[in-house]
Amino acid sequence: MPTANMLVSTLPNNLAMSSLEIAALTGKKHLHVIRDIKKMISDLYDRDATNLDNRIDPPSLGNLHKIDDPNMDHPKIQGITVTKDKRGYISRIDLDYSHTITLVTGYDTKARKKVVDRWMALEAKEQSTPTIKPSPRKRKPAFDVAFKRLLNVAELLPTLDANQKRLKAARGTYELTGVNPLELLGETSLPAPTNENYLTPTEIGTHIGLSGQRINQVLIEQGYQIRVKGSSTGSSYEPTEKGKDVSRFFDTTRTNGKGSQQQLKWSNQMVSVLRPFAPRKEKVS
Repeated sequence: MPTANMLVSTLPNNLAMSSLEIAALTGKKHLHVIRDIKKMISDLYDRDATNLDNRIDPPSLGNLHKIDDPNMDHPKIQGITVTKDKRGYISRIDLDYSHTITLVTGYDTKARKKVVDRWMALEAKEQSTPTIKPSPRKRKPAFDVAFKRLLNVAELLPTLDANQKRLKAARGTYELTGVNPLELLGETSLPAPTNENYLTPTEIGTHIGLSGQRINQVLIEQGYQIRVKGSSTGSSYEPTEKGKDVSRFFDTTRTNGKGSQQQLKWSNQMVSVLRPFAPRKEKVS
């Protein structure tokens, strides 16, 4: 059986008012409202609706659509929904605006006014409730698929060696998916393609007595690198044509532990190249 909170239902794309609510507003018994609706259906559509409660259609309906079909889908009957209980008897009938007003036209003025006011309130509520469409959720590609595709793109860059291409593909994968494949494998950097050892400016400085900051400055002054802002590699420096043969980018974990960036390192032969720029030791007399 319908519960009290089912007084108002909705027909497809339209508001509806139930026979239960009409009975409550007009002070009529529900069975009398149902009786009035049956008579209205019979008068409007020239069909016998007096036996609407029966489980089986009355013979007078012939081969027409069932008058007790919950959807009332006869071509001439739209905007009426019949709800039945488990026994097959009517528990309520929902009417659209046109049928509701037609029904209460025969009621007294006060009862009719209450129904009209209630309908206006329903329409006002319907108009004030905005329809919010959920924004489509943007799906991130699988990190392994993204890595393979970016690696194919990196193969088109002729100036990069094999490891540099992997580093760029891993960095691009992180930007797209939030996952760095190298970090998943426990690799925070990749070795250069040769056995030659590469050093950071700080490590070069320890060999010749200069700070890493000073080594970076000397590398700029001697034309090996330039300072850049907003580099695609995440590094603050990039090698010049002169410095490309003696440097490599290595993928390293950021200091905050989130993601990775590339760091420019230098061939250990730069220790000898930059040693003349170290401060000379004074001779002890």
